[in-house]
Amino acid sequence: MKLKRTTLMTVILAALTMMIAACSKSEGRADDMAASSITAYNHTPDYIHQFYVNDAWGGNSFAYGGGGGFVCCVTYPRKWHEGLTATVRWTTSSSDPNATGDAAVGKWHEAIVSIEKYDKPGNVNVHFLPNGKVRIIISSKGAGHPDYPGPDYPVMPPDFHFEPWRGAASEAEARARSREAHRALQVSPDDSPSLPPEQMPLYPKERQ
Repeated sequence: MKLKRTTLMTVILAALTMMIAACSKSEGRADDMAASSITAYNHTPDYIHQFYVNDAWGGNSFAYGGGGGFVCCVTYPRKWHEGLTATVRWTTSSSDPNATGDAAVGKWHEAIVSIEKYDKPGNVNVHFLPNGKVRIIISSKGAGHPDYPGPDYPVMPPDFHFEPWRGAASEAEARARSREAHRALQVSPDDSPSLPPEQMPLYPKERQ
């Protein structure tokens, strides 16, 4: 009987030891990872409708813009190591609000991007460069800061501009026509049609 109890206690202790070890490893994995927000810098003339870093949504980005807005969150190792990469997926189309045809259709892109070396966790900065190139910089600083290790803030060329959206004018005209039609249907009490006295119905008392 004592032997059975001793064997049972041994099995229970072994199971507890394995559970504690598993929890410790799990906690260790969590401690090894950092979570931070994502921000984009668009160095291209295209509009980025949406982008993802390892399936974490990062928002959108206008041509030659970025920074300021942050989307949470993406995880990555606290310590950088050789061969560290992330999969970036994004859609682009022309920034011209009057673009038609193929230029107005969003196109998907995908790239496996090497995460550049960092000393400590920080914000995940994604730089979309010309020719489909992407850089990922992890830093507590942002583009434009003198200590930022990545590209400078995007600069919009002076000749980069488009005509205002033509649909805005047509929508304004449609709204104006709608208001005129609505006013035409509204009739004030003074403008309401009236019957001549001889055609007005008489109430019972008036008939006497």
